[in-house]
Amino acid sequence: MKVMMALLMLPLLSCGQERASYQVGCDGVPGSFLIHVDDVLNDSTDLFQGAYPPATPLTCELLVMLEEELKDDSARYCFDLLARKHWMTDPHAWVTHAYIERHHNFPLAMAATAHWNEDHRIRGLRELQEYRRIRPMVCATKEHYARLETQDHAAVRYLITVLETTPMFISGSENATIHQTYLRTVMETLDLFTGQQHMIGQDRLVGIHRSEEAIQQAVIDWHGWLDE
Repeated sequence: MKVMMALLMLPLLSCGQERASYQVGCDGVPGSFLIHVDDVLNDSTDLFQGAYPPATPLTCELLVMLEEELKDDSARYCFDLLARKHWMTDPHAWVTHAYIERHHNFPLAMAATAHWNEDHRIRGLRELQEYRRIRPMVCATKEHYARLETQDHAAVRYLITVLETTPMFISGSENATIHQTYLRTVMETLDLFTGQQHMIGQDRLVGIHRSEEAIQQAVIDWHGWLDE
């Protein structure tokens, strides 16, 4: 019932949402850390003046992983470079994304998918895809593989929530095209993580072009992969 109620809301969502806040509390994560994440991943200056829907906030399980990762000085430095205050000197956050790609860093890639700028969200999703594609080459202990599977499930849960809380289409030309690319990349990432093929086809380079019913069925299937 919970899944179906969320699906029914998909075509009804609009862009008039308030920006997400991390300052509402999360078990296992200090409040000071949540404030810091809020400052980095949200843009209090509204640079694009509401051109894009706000990012869906990271879930608590992802925030716990991010907090642990940011105990590393290099990871924390690269995360902080995603903040709005660095936009004028490095809007593409080259150092951050190079670090993510070099280390296949799951927590930082997930953070990028929740960035206030949709270009960073798209790049973070593509980094997540690469992280998942190299899985057959990973040689690790049983415990390590269990951790990887935990990360996979956390990513799928979050990306499903993104689809359930983000409007499928927005007005405009360039903005609408970027937004469609973003949502298509979310769906492609879900397919990759779950081993499904809802978004494979000739339309993958030009837009979503899927009926509401097809998208809703895909969400049901992705929920089914979680088996929750």
